[in-house]
Amino acid sequence: MKVLILTDVRRSGMREDEADTIAQVKAVRKALIRLGHTVEVAAFSLNLILTARRIEKSGCDLVFNLVENLSSSRLLHLVPLLCQSLSIPCSGGGAYTLSVTGDKVVAKKQLDLAGLPTPPWLEEGHGGSSFLGVPLMIKPIAQEASVGISDASVRTFAEAGELASYLIDHPDHFAERYIDGREFNLSILPGGRVLPVCEMRFVDYPKEKVKIVGYEAKWLPQSFAYQHTQRSYIFPAQEQGLIEELKRLAQAVYTLFGNSGYARVDFRVDEQNRPFILEMNSNPCITADSGFIAAASQAGMTYCEVIEQLLRSR
Repeated sequence: MKVLILTDVRRSGMREDEADTIAQVKAVRKALIRLGHTVEVAAFSLNLILTARRIEKSGCDLVFNLVENLSSSRLLHLVPLLCQSLSIPCSGGGAYTLSVTGDKVVAKKQLDLAGLPTPPWLEEGHGGSSFLGVPLMIKPIAQEASVGISDASVRTFAEAGELASYLIDHPDHFAERYIDGREFNLSILPGGRVLPVCEMRFVDYPKEKVKIVGYEAKWLPQSFAYQHTQRSYIFPAQEQGLIEELKRLAQAVYTLFGNSGYARVDFRVDEQNRPFILEMNSNPCITADSGFIAAASQAGMTYCEVIEQLLRSR
C-alpha cells in the first residue's frame, strides 16, 4: 500500500509536545516500511486547496493522520474531512469525532446529555455560586496534550465576581470541578477494543502538591511531576468492579462520539470510587514511550502490530 503521512509543519522554537510529533512520524514511517508499505511524508497546510493537491499528487492509497498541532484543536477535523472529500481513506478518528472532541465544552455537553458522568463545569462566571469555595480546574477549551495545564490551573474562588471576571478575561478557558482522587486512562484500538487499564500514580508527591497529569508530567523529563508520575496496570481483586466500570464507560464514550479509530479516554476517580470522564482524545500520541503504546505492550502487541491495527480505522 502507498501511504502518505500527513503531519505538522516544522518550525523553530517548537514546544516539547509539538516536537514529539516529529518522533511519531519517524517511528510510524519506520513501522510502515517494515510492514511492506511505500511511505511519503508531507506537511498539512490550512490552505486546503494546496494540501489537497499534495495528497492527490502523492497517489496514495491512504493518509496516515499525524496532524496534531494546529492553533486550535477545533481545526483538527479538517484533515479527515479533506480526505473524505477526496475519497481517500484516512487513519484515526473521523471528521465528526474530531470536531466534537476538539472542543472540550461541546464534548462535555454531549456526555452530560447522554447521562455519562463528567465533572460539573462552568463556561461563564454568572450563576456559578456552587463553584465557589471548592477547587476548580481551569482548562483551555480547545487545546490537547495538557497544553496550558499546570499546578496553577487548580484554583479556588471565594467571590462570584472574581470567578466571573476570570472567565470573562479568559474566554478560551472554562472551569471544571476538580476531582481530588486518582487518575486513569484507557486506550482503545480501532473498532472499540479497550486495552489494559492504566492508572497514573503520583508517587511521593508532597501533600501540598496537586496530583494532576499536567504539562510537566507529560513533557518535561527534568520536572518532579514527570519523574514521580508512574503508570500502573496492576489492581487488586477488590478493584475489579471499578476497572470493569471504567471499561464500560470508555466504550460508551467511544460509541457516543462516533469513533472508529484509536483513542484514549481519561478519567478521575473520587474518594467514593466514583469515576468521572474528563475527555476522549482521538488520535492520541503513538511514540514508542507513549501511554497508548505502553497499554498495547501490556496486551502483548508489538509496535508494528499496533500500527497495522491503526491502518484498519480508515
